[in-house]
Amino acid sequence: MLELKRLFLTLATLLAISICVFSQESVNRRSLDIQSLIADLHNHPWSGGEIIGESPTMWNFAFTEPMLRILEIGSPAQEVLLAKIDDAQIKDQVIILLGGIGDERAVAPIVNAMVTESDMRNVPNAQRINQSANIALTNITVADVIWHHGGGIVIERCPTNAKECWLSWWRRNEATFSVRTIAQSRRYSNYPNYGIYRQQ
Repeated sequence: MLELKRLFLTLATLLAISICVFSQESVNRRSLDIQSLIADLHNHPWSGGEIIGESPTMWNFAFTEPMLRILEIGSPAQEVLLAKIDDAQIKDQVIILLGGIGDERAVAPIVNAMVTESDMRNVPNAQRINQSANIALTNITVADVIWHHGGGIVIERCPTNAKECWLSWWRRNEATFSVRTIAQSRRYSNYPNYGIYRQQ
């Protein structure tokens, strides 16, 4: 009887180890897939998001194939994307992808990646970076920092100093903001609804 118990414990231990190893291999494989897709962003230039329509406003994101696949992966891609947010060649793509899959941990890195008003002429692709950040941050936060919540004609606040406006909002909300506690509806005019936050 004692031998049978030992055998059972040994088999249970081996099974638990096998499950852990398989689970870790699965996580590692997914991480490699995400890294490969992010590397592929370099080979697929993105034309940027375009606002279309008036009321309600809609967006044409023209996401490339690797961007769509990263959005499908969702939240597990966030940390890998955050590690690439300073890659100048794909910064706008990384930011917009974080806006589709990110949570409160992505807000500060996105704001920090934005270009200040005084540097707009010196940073390549600065306008696209800031537009991507405005879209991404609005999608994560549901805050009307740039676009109002109401219908009708698009009203763009902070047209020249978006980074400063988002910094100010983040300083006021950082301590309490959580995506999980958002009560504001995501269905309103001018809202860039995409990624895991998309509502039909």
